[in-house]
Amino acid sequence: MSPTEVIEKISSSGLREYGAYNDPVTKVWEKDKVNKVIAALNNNDTDKILLDILRKDSDKVLNGMIITATALGTQEMELYLPEGEEDLKNSIEERAKELGITICCSFLDVRKEKDSVIHHIETMAAVSDIFNGEYKKEIYIAIKKDDNLSELKKVPFGTKISDLIDGDTDNIKAVVIGTMVYDKSVLDMAIDEDLSVHNGIITIITKDTCMIQEAYKRTYEIIKQGCGKCTFCREGLLQLNTMEKEITEGKSKPEFVQMLTEIGEAMPISTLCSVGQTGSDFVLGTLKYFDSEYVEHIKKKNCPAGACTSFMNIYIDPHACTGCEECAD
Repeated sequence: MSPTEVIEKISSSGLREYGAYNDPVTKVWEKDKVNKVIAALNNNDTDKILLDILRKDSDKVLNGMIITATALGTQEMELYLPEGEEDLKNSIEERAKELGITICCSFLDVRKEKDSVIHHIETMAAVSDIFNGEYKKEIYIAIKKDDNLSELKKVPFGTKISDLIDGDTDNIKAVVIGTMVYDKSVLDMAIDEDLSVHNGIITIITKDTCMIQEAYKRTYEIIKQGCGKCTFCREGLLQLNTMEKEITEGKSKPEFVQMLTEIGEAMPISTLCSVGQTGSDFVLGTLKYFDSEYVEHIKKKNCPAGACTSFMNIYIDPHACTGCEECAD
């Protein structure tokens, strides 16, 4: 097939980019000059479960890269894996070399790749499926509940999120889709091509979880993903994390809410990759759907979930104490 025929085939499929960027694939290809095709996870992916796509069928991803390179008229291709994934690299490197694909285990610096087309590895697998006649309107999703992560599987468009949840939904407080947090009402939403799951995970948060404490934990994890080159990512995440932590410790100020909102809304438009562009999603979601928890923590010095120990009065019950000193630490 000619490059034009390849582009027309992908365009007619309606395929969109997976992950943090949901544009049609052929729109991503609209560049005057393309030197290289790159496949990677989004930089903000801390769970990395989508690497299972590579582990189960690496040829599908590699072939998708070749098809994309053919469409764009380039022969230079690179597959980026997260740092520490040397075992996975070693398992597929020989095959990748045969196809002219270089594998790197490092952070993807988008600043240096302005003339490259960057795709999620799932998108490359989908491109391969289109040419194999196996493409379906489905999306990879795993469910995380109580720190237990289900197997990654394809879910057809039109499936309700509630249908993916095993067990009682009464104790559900929030639902996190990729990096976006919602209240319980999102369970009635049907999965479609407009839904960006980002990391492939839908997380269920129960009522005994403090959303502000959860925001602190998540921003802490995201900080470790960044390269530090974008000011609003580096400093913005640090400020969000510090303020969320101080709110859980009872050290907050009334102006924190406004500052969290201002910084959070500026980050997506002031940073270059998915770490900064989605790093404030969870914080902004808690401010939108769980603003009452901020009021309770800041103004009333109370954690509604009973999870923040700074708002607890801890004492020793003399009738129960045996002097074992287990509680001393």
